[in-house]
Amino acid sequence: MIPSSGKQPEATTGVLLVDKPEGWTSHQVVDWVRRRLGVPKAGHTGTLDPFATGLLVMCLGEATRIAELLTHADKRYVFRMRLGVETDTLDPTGRVTRIYDGPPVDEARLRQVIADMVGVQHQEVPRYAAVKVQGRRLYEWTRSGRDVKAPARLVDIYAFEVLDHTWPDVTCRVHCSKGTYVRQLAADVGRRLGCGAHVSALRRTDSGPFSVLHALPLDALEGMRRDGEWKRHVIPLHAALSHLPALVVDDPSIRNRVRHGQVPDSWLDRSAAVVEGHPGPVRLMGPDNVLLALWWPAAPPGGRRLKVFQSPEHLT
Repeated sequence: MIPSSGKQPEATTGVLLVDKPEGWTSHQVVDWVRRRLGVPKAGHTGTLDPFATGLLVMCLGEATRIAELLTHADKRYVFRMRLGVETDTLDPTGRVTRIYDGPPVDEARLRQVIADMVGVQHQEVPRYAAVKVQGRRLYEWTRSGRDVKAPARLVDIYAFEVLDHTWPDVTCRVHCSKGTYVRQLAADVGRRLGCGAHVSALRRTDSGPFSVLHALPLDALEGMRRDGEWKRHVIPLHAALSHLPALVVDDPSIRNRVRHGQVPDSWLDRSAAVVEGHPGPVRLMGPDNVLLALWWPAAPPGGRRLKVFQSPEHLT
């Protein structure tokens, strides 16, 4: 997705694509953006481990209220795995727990194992993961020496391919659902091959419609900081949610009602036919590609039906 070059709703409201450097935590990148760019409210839509690089989708200002809609997007990664070496963290930061001393793995077998991993599967969460188990982070249990059962989650591997193989290193590309642990995927490949493996390098290239090709590294953002040039790269709310259906609210009186969370049921009923089959949310748009609110047509009684965005976007 190419960031829109049109009118920006607000200097610090929207989605900013950042190319995370190696050695930084995702939280450190968010903190840097807050301090260096003067953005008081910011967050991200999917953590990258410190050793990983690549696309970090950041929500600024009012866009933090749409983060949950972007977090569930599928992901694409390019990564390198080292066959024959296992670590306790399944990545290069961990302690080596096993070294394989057998012959190199046959490439045809390697490619077959990887092809067989495409599809829906239950994936065990790595022991050094931040998910909570019995009220504590799983990695905290692991570091304390307490043996707790790691949870498993249903993931979908849409595509998985070998880009290069020179024993013992294999470079791969994977397209997967949210929540997939690439380091666990590599460990599973190594287990099936019998030689073991860990991820030695990892780069996120895509998250939903967003690509690292349009992301800015921190040094580039630093260079744009003084003159505010970085603001031109902020994707407006309506464009960040362009994958959602939209309805234009032409009537100024209805727009005013929407801004106050009070849309006449008669209008919603008439409009529902336009978005039939879409449970929501639907973008309610004003003039000049202004996002007024998100609407859930099929919301159950008592459920959220409107999420209104109060910002300068709402000037008629």
